[in-house]
Amino acid sequence: MIVDGSKKLIFRLGGTGFLLELGDVVEVVERIAGMLDSSRSDIGRGIVSALQFRQTWIPVVDPALKLNIFSVVKLKDKKAVILRGSEGNWALLVDQVGELSAAENFHSCEIPFLLKVSAMGFYSQVKLLYNEPMIVFEPERYYGSTAVSI
Repeated sequence: MIVDGSKKLIFRLGGTGFLLELGDVVEVVERIAGMLDSSRSDIGRGIVSALQFRQTWIPVVDPALKLNIFSVVKLKDKKAVILRGSEGNWALLVDQVGELSAAENFHSCEIPFLLKVSAMGFYSQVKLLYNEPMIVFEPERYYGSTAVSI
């Protein structure tokens, strides 16, 4: 598979848009119902469950919890974006997976001071896509041996 580094994957948590480097993505799993085991959670590390993916169990992280984003999407209806990490694959729970967009469609913008304070280390960049702010999702801030400690 050839990965185009100039493409970004757009996903949503609640009403908030995020963008993710396509090179970080292994796969998107549309239906996770019946594939989760919540007894394998480790809330201290941000792991809310485990997902059976390609005959193995991988950790599942829900960034909405860390970002304090309310979602009306039930767990069984969420999507999983499978990411590669330093400790192996892991799953990111999202409400919706949108389209792929070319990097040149995004424009940098300054994060307002109050948002910088409330972000608490979970993101450092916001880009505009057709005047809609999108948080740049930085996987290492949520899971892995280099996860940012707060």
